[in-house]
Amino acid sequence: MKARNILFLIYPGFELLDLSGPVSVFSTANALQENSPYHLQTVSMSGGLITSGSFVAVNSEPVSSVVMTSETTILVVGGDAPAIRDASISFAIRDWLSQNAHQGERLGSICSGTFILAAAGLLKDRSVTTHWAGCDLLAQMYSDICVKPESLYVVDEHVWTSAGVTTGLDMALEMLRRDLGKSVMNRVAKQLVVYAHRPGNQSQFSNLLKLQTSSNSDYAELFAWLDTRLDQPIKVEEMASFMCMSERTFYRRFTSEVGVTPSKYVEEVKLNRAKYLIEDNLQISQVSVAVGFKSEAAFRTRFERYFGLTPSMHKQLHSVK
Repeated sequence: MKARNILFLIYPGFELLDLSGPVSVFSTANALQENSPYHLQTVSMSGGLITSGSFVAVNSEPVSSVVMTSETTILVVGGDAPAIRDASISFAIRDWLSQNAHQGERLGSICSGTFILAAAGLLKDRSVTTHWAGCDLLAQMYSDICVKPESLYVVDEHVWTSAGVTTGLDMALEMLRRDLGKSVMNRVAKQLVVYAHRPGNQSQFSNLLKLQTSSNSDYAELFAWLDTRLDQPIKVEEMASFMCMSERTFYRRFTSEVGVTPSKYVEEVKLNRAKYLIEDNLQISQVSVAVGFKSEAAFRTRFERYFGLTPSMHKQLHSVK
């Protein structure tokens, strides 16, 4: 099989993790395969050492030396706001992207690199995502782009875009799955000790954090009280009593202010606690009891539905050895 060429476009002030995460995915695949399936190149307009936003310099080849083929993927790395602004107004970057974007197999961006693709006019009528802090601005600047702020990464035909820095790793794993199959992807994920596969439509936000910060401080004591009772069944009437409200009033106010029903909130807290207990190397059966599930089978089903992987897989990837 002919090696696929993966080009990582960098520029002064780029985010180092946006580069190193996806590079690790493809280079690990090379190490695990008899014949390297990927040829990796870090490129820039001028070539040579390019200093990242963290002041670590990375060597690069000039884009003038790149030979585009039908097996080439271009990935534009993200950066902080000043770096993205400068890269977005660079005629050299925009011209090179415009001339080469349609010649290869895939075009993509990691994190805020989406802004650079948009500035080059390559995302018109596309569905995309970027770092959550920039989603509103991207939508305001480019009305002809459909921004999906809840997604980890978005694939629209040959165009791939990802959200915050670590989601570039998720996107690279999905590329790997499509290129070489699920088995190779799982081996790479295991080697890197990361989630084997997080679907692109999984939220880039922590649901629990969103719920706790979306409401006012009236529920802070309730949240703390619930944390001490996760091994027990928790009824809405008990929560209402704690808040000195009728059950109907509590249910209505909590749902309105927090954004989910009381029962849904309790389930999210229990499952997030379960995740950390699994990482502490507790047996799955012990964890299910510790977070108040009567049935281990029910716990496993709810955990997989919420996190996108089984408790056993989460244990394998994240438990303390």
